[in-house]
Amino acid sequence: MNVKVIFGENLKHCRKLHKLTQEELAEKLGITPPHLSRIENGKSFVTAELLDALCVIFDITPASLFLSPQEFTGDDSLFAKIDAVIDEELKEWGIQLKKKIRKQ
Repeated sequence: MNVKVIFGENLKHCRKLHKLTQEELAEKLGITPPHLSRIENGKSFVTAELLDALCVIFDITPASLFLSPQEFTGDDSLFAKIDAVIDEELKEWGIQLKKKIRKQ
């Protein structure tokens, strides 16, 4: 599968996850809906500026938009899992630290 097609499918998936129409997303990006449609259909490609704006709008990494459909979830789920583990470990570490401080 071609990178423009993969990117376009992921972009469309992400847009729908965020419940945005093409018109709404195009407005946020400062482009026309037909231009966004061409990107989603793999006929055009984004500039670095548009890629950056998409990542800000969807709160994702640029790499997630280039993953194959089998790898893409639209929510950076691997990073979400890592964040959850870190949060849980920090919470536990905080509890243990408080216990140590209170014993002194």
